[in-house]
Amino acid sequence: MKRSSLIASLVTGASLLAGYAAQAQDKVWNIVVAQPNVEHPYRVGGIDRAKAWAANRKDVKLTILDGRRDSAVQLAGLEDALVRGADIVVMSPNDSNALAPIAATAKRAKVPLVIFDRKLNVPESDYAAYIGGDNVEMGRVAARYIADKIGKKGVVIQIEGTPGASATTERKTGFEEVMKQFPDIKIFSYVGHYRMHDAAAAMEDAAIAHPDVAAVFAHNDSMALGAGKILAERGKNSLPIVGMDGGLEACQGLKEGKMTGSVHYPTMFPESLELAMSVLANKPVQKSNLVQTPMLTAENQAQYCK
Repeated sequence: MKRSSLIASLVTGASLLAGYAAQAQDKVWNIVVAQPNVEHPYRVGGIDRAKAWAANRKDVKLTILDGRRDSAVQLAGLEDALVRGADIVVMSPNDSNALAPIAATAKRAKVPLVIFDRKLNVPESDYAAYIGGDNVEMGRVAARYIADKIGKKGVVIQIEGTPGASATTERKTGFEEVMKQFPDIKIFSYVGHYRMHDAAAAMEDAAIAHPDVAAVFAHNDSMALGAGKILAERGKNSLPIVGMDGGLEACQGLKEGKMTGSVHYPTMFPESLELAMSVLANKPVQKSNLVQTPMLTAENQAQYCK
């Protein structure tokens, strides 16, 4: 090859490499965040944090999907997002079983899946990573706290979240596991669907059936506040009321004495998005990533409520 031809080839090759590098630098990743709903305070807090994170990045386009508390709606939205060209999906399933098919769909589309908060009932090989709290341990923490507060005896009303959600199942499992150690504590469970008004209705029924209620454990803070409102109307303001999540509504409730405690459960943002970026960059990530979930009370809430 003539020297001039060789130089021309090298220049062309260098130009192509530079072009590819520029394309890589200019790449804007379409990150789809699928929430089971977008109106619950815990979800709103997560979305706000996600948007704040994305606002500082030029390499990310954030798409938020609202599952509307309906598994079929969430599944259809995710399927549509995959067709439209998602680069990665970051999701919290409305129902751990009903949303399981999306894992296989994403895998066929070669779109990685990062799961946060609630788990998806699929093999580990079907998703890139999970980030969340140990919901079973959270239930245990709540149980120990309540048992101590009521002297290890009395009637405890448990208000559960959405049936079928992994968080509901696991929080209930951990709570009841510990409470079995105290034969003088009787647990009666009701469903509140993670909603304040549903929990209030459930507490109305519980208060009639169990007027000797000694404490309330709710699977999230909205339900704890809903139950507390009913108890306050009945003059039972001093009963221990424990929720979960430790978000803004819990912080306010603890300050105002409307709740006794809340097991802190971070929104997983921006942590889940940083995890997604590592996956997109082909960096090694842990399959399971657990965050700390301490008990918040009126005494220590200022440390977490910032």
